[in-house]
Amino acid sequence: MTDRFAGSAALDETLVEPSGWFAVQLRYAYRSGDPDTATLVEDRVILVDGSDEEAALGRAVEMAPKYEDDYETDDGELGAIRFEGIVAIKELDDPPAAGAEVWHEFMSPDPARPSLDDEGELLPPVYPAEMAFPRARDD
Repeated sequence: MTDRFAGSAALDETLVEPSGWFAVQLRYAYRSGDPDTATLVEDRVILVDGSDEEAALGRAVEMAPKYEDDYETDDGELGAIRFEGIVAIKELDDPPAAGAEVWHEFMSPDPARPSLDDEGELLPPVYPAEMAFPRARDD
């Protein structure tokens, strides 16, 4: 084994202490009209604490209804924001603090040339492109 890869075996054996914190992506549907149809879907990422993923999922489901609400459209039609389910969960490497990463997502920058993740699965494109924030500066 070369020196270049000597550290990688040690990394695989290193135990990482759980942070006890999870980022959970919740999905909500904005429903209005007759029949009650979703006019908009929103994903929200919340932080929850838990001893493990199962406990964190339970806490997220308990917290999810607090983001539900009723609303009125510009046309005076009544609507409701309703929790649809959990999209994803990720354990934080470190407890939350200023600058701590709470979510990451790999995406393909060019839909014409899709990228693959480590498992060979296609990455979703950055969509819509106008929603992608430009870099603050060029290096």
